[in-house]
Amino acid sequence: MRFLIVTLVLCLGWQPAWAGEDIKDGAKLEGTLSKEDPADKILKKSPHKVHKHKMEAGGVYIIEMSSKQFDTFLRLEDAKGKNLAMNDDADPSTLNSRLVFKAPAAGSYLIIATSFDGKVGDYTLSVRKGTDEDVAKADPFHDMIGKTAPEVLMAHSVIGDTKRLSDLKGKVVLVDFWAVWCGPCIQTFPHLREWTKEFGKDGFEIVGVTTYFEVFGFDKEGGKLKRVGKEESLKPAQEHDMIKDFAGFHQLGHRLVTVTKEDWKKLSEDYKIRGIPHAVLIDRRGNVRMVRVGSGDANAAALHEEIRKLVAEK
Repeated sequence: MRFLIVTLVLCLGWQPAWAGEDIKDGAKLEGTLSKEDPADKILKKSPHKVHKHKMEAGGVYIIEMSSKQFDTFLRLEDAKGKNLAMNDDADPSTLNSRLVFKAPAAGSYLIIATSFDGKVGDYTLSVRKGTDEDVAKADPFHDMIGKTAPEVLMAHSVIGDTKRLSDLKGKVVLVDFWAVWCGPCIQTFPHLREWTKEFGKDGFEIVGVTTYFEVFGFDKEGGKLKRVGKEESLKPAQEHDMIKDFAGFHQLGHRLVTVTKEDWKKLSEDYKIRGIPHAVLIDRRGNVRMVRVGSGDANAAALHEEIRKLVAEK
């Protein structure tokens, strides 16, 4: 029976129930999410539909999804199901979603139409061609690119002896804003170790910047954080030791520094930090060249490629 079902699938070109219509450039598609649609693999409480779209290598595509019945959520995958991009509220006032994507290779891409709030209903999906200018404008850090990186004054160097970011001018620098309690930050550590090893000889430096939280100890044998009581709040020297133990456990060899809480607040404004890890890539002249937030594969690939380009610049 199982063989018969597979044969019918192959012969009839059957698609799973969650597959929607293919969508062409410049087209608008009216679709419906229902409770019968399978749950999205990322937003597990929400049903989803999949729409295929053929893209050209290097082509820029603007994908938009709107609904009056639910909070839309867009994702984009390659043909193998690898997540490439996602967006919740491009326009918070309407809860509509928008992706601006530059295709790295020609082929079919999967547009995942789902809802952030788990609700169902009708939606409109559209795809149109865009430009490199659209890609730049879609970057929330667009106005930082090419500008001098704001100064970072370091209260203490846990690893290394840097006092201020500008001391590293002449090097390619990745400033990584992070914290010991941040799970996604820890997920980036393998990349940070690899990039230090691969590019360190070419004048590349990573500076991990964190601040004083005063409430976390670290069990270096078990590799786990532990909260301390209010009466045991860590003093700066104790926090430095805790970060050093944490770095040793995770085999981090790049520069790690702390800044005061006041400076962290200022840096959050200067660098538009809304979440961590927040990675800022700076060229040898001290100018910001790329900003990425989060620990996803797409961010890691983009940063790696840009580091490779920048270390080649003289």
